[in-house]
Amino acid sequence: MPKVPKMPKVKAYYFLIVGLLFLVWPAILSSQNDISDSSPGLTASLDRKSVRFGSIAALTLEYCLPEGGRLPKDAEIKGLEGITTVERVTGPDRIRLKLLVDRLDSWKTGPLSLSYLDRDGKTQVLTADPVSIRVVSNLGEKSEEAQLRPIQGIIPTKALWLKYLPWGAGLLGILLVCTGFLWWRKKGCIQEVSAELHDPPHLRAIKEIEQLEAQGLFEEGRFKGFYFRFSEILRRYLERLRGFPAAELTTEEIAWRIDNVQDRRLLPLLRQADLVKFAGAVPTSARKEGEVKTALSYIRETSPAVESHYVGFRPCVFEESGLVIPRRLG
Repeated sequence: MPKVPKMPKVKAYYFLIVGLLFLVWPAILSSQNDISDSSPGLTASLDRKSVRFGSIAALTLEYCLPEGGRLPKDAEIKGLEGITTVERVTGPDRIRLKLLVDRLDSWKTGPLSLSYLDRDGKTQVLTADPVSIRVVSNLGEKSEEAQLRPIQGIIPTKALWLKYLPWGAGLLGILLVCTGFLWWRKKGCIQEVSAELHDPPHLRAIKEIEQLEAQGLFEEGRFKGFYFRFSEILRRYLERLRGFPAAELTTEEIAWRIDNVQDRRLLPLLRQADLVKFAGAVPTSARKEGEVKTALSYIRETSPAVESHYVGFRPCVFEESGLVIPRRLG
């Protein structure tokens, strides 16, 4: 029987080394990837490529801090100026933001940056490129071809009760005149007060906000009811102050009408009220108090001097209602 030649020892060692490298090489590559992934940096990504107007988009900021670095409480994020943030959740190595898409033309962030503290307690910044999303109209991809249809059918222009309307209006007017005369006689506080002595817009707005606070709607958990009334007071005041129908416009339409920095202090308050009314956001009590203080501060700053209107008058008090109306002296 022929003898099988033995493999040289050099070739045996060669195959052993190759086998060990084959087993160890993936671990080496993985460790290098981990090292590269752990380098300090910030990346931003959105959860979708397109979204309908008025919807919520989620922005995820993934960060890696240098050794010894840490995020402060409520770390500052730049690049979201002019974008409404609905919710912010900070987790390990990432921050998730829910943003309201309230623009039709284009929705894009600015250059993003995240502030952190290094091991010496100094403020440093991580940066990332802007992100954008395509906004789709609620009317579909081809909104210009959409055909709007009425919700109801055609309503008749003539009704039977219209011919009796003048008679009813006349009787109602007579009834109101009689009721007003009897009320005037009952009060016994006869006075002539000119139209200039009615509460000016800023006093009326302050009084309405104080009455709203006294109702306790927010403390009872009726957040929407509170912010509906709060937003209405601010819009009415802006309407009387600037002379455009702010109560009938959306917040973004008001933003287009405002042309001074002072009035733009109202925009965050109106946008927050919209989130509570339409997106179901739940503000904290501290935030509500801050918004009320901001509104009162804005009203006082934009109020004219009215003391001169009341010179030469004394107060006349209605006992039942507690209403105080100036009355001319003499």
